[in-house]
Amino acid sequence: MNPDRLRWLELAVKPDGMSMPHDDEPDAYRLDAQLLSDLWIFRAAARLGSITAAARRLGVTQGAVSQRVLRLEARLGAPLFVRHKSRIALTDAGTTLLGAMTQVALVLNDSLSRINRLQRKAIVVSCVPSLATEWLVPHLDEFYRQHPGIEVFVRSELAPSTPERMEDDGIDLAIDYLPTAPADLHELASLQEMIFPVCAPTYRQMLAGPDADTMPIVLLHDDVPWIGGSAESEWGAWRKAAVSTWPDRATGARHFNLAHLAYHAAMGDQGVAVGRSVIVNRLLMKGELVAAVDRAPVPGPSYRVLTSHPGDARSPVRQFANWWGKAMAETQAQTLSLLTAEAGSGLAL
Repeated sequence: MNPDRLRWLELAVKPDGMSMPHDDEPDAYRLDAQLLSDLWIFRAAARLGSITAAARRLGVTQGAVSQRVLRLEARLGAPLFVRHKSRIALTDAGTTLLGAMTQVALVLNDSLSRINRLQRKAIVVSCVPSLATEWLVPHLDEFYRQHPGIEVFVRSELAPSTPERMEDDGIDLAIDYLPTAPADLHELASLQEMIFPVCAPTYRQMLAGPDADTMPIVLLHDDVPWIGGSAESEWGAWRKAAVSTWPDRATGARHFNLAHLAYHAAMGDQGVAVGRSVIVNRLLMKGELVAAVDRAPVPGPSYRVLTSHPGDARSPVRQFANWWGKAMAETQAQTLSLLTAEAGSGLAL
């Protein structure tokens, strides 16, 4: 941590022999209750870029936030914000202070989380919705059998994983589907997905039937396969890697914001979706979906287990990540083995 950013921390623990301010003469850099409170309010305003938004987040009035920021600026003797009509911008001093406060908040949150885990051995896992629904929740009993002392709280959500969001929401681990790993988080485990078109068995029969050349083909799209992805991301990747123009014959498209919604539409003979080997495993095993064509799956993005605080090898987050990596790999291997066994019907579009 940059010492210049935390001069007020250093001055708060002055060694013996150095003069300390009198109680009625507050030192600008002494960590008293007033300074700590004002710093926290400053942090909210700085992160949100708005006094009004900070007041809403903190549940206080706009005037209260403004007064506390002004008091902090007066105490430090430096402006922290440049005020505009509808927003605020950080000065150099404000940027320095926010950097320090961000690091302090992360360290504090880590300490609180460690205490909580020591007491309860509980972890909060944020997981992309389709994986949470189709794989994680159905496999949780397996984790509990192997680690009976660890409690897991699962949150299904599609949102960017950042140290700030994980801190604010009390998230220990985030499982995301991304082409690349975020630079500001630790990656504890990952598995590259293999993707391939899937449909209902009856739809596959129609694709292989005598009227296949004139059959209307509907492509089912996950419009947000990952943060920053688009409706064409997975179909485009499969078309390119499989060297197939088959999707170009599509006569229609239907759009969803989650992959498992597209899969359930496919189960209802509504079209063909891009399957992810792990997520569609149970649906393939039950015969509710099949590979739409006899082409090998192609590489897609990776599922990634991310954290701000990896802990040691025995920490609950490490134990969960290790279990997740092995279990996901087993599921994928099962799917790929099934596809190999079922290949050979000649439908290589």
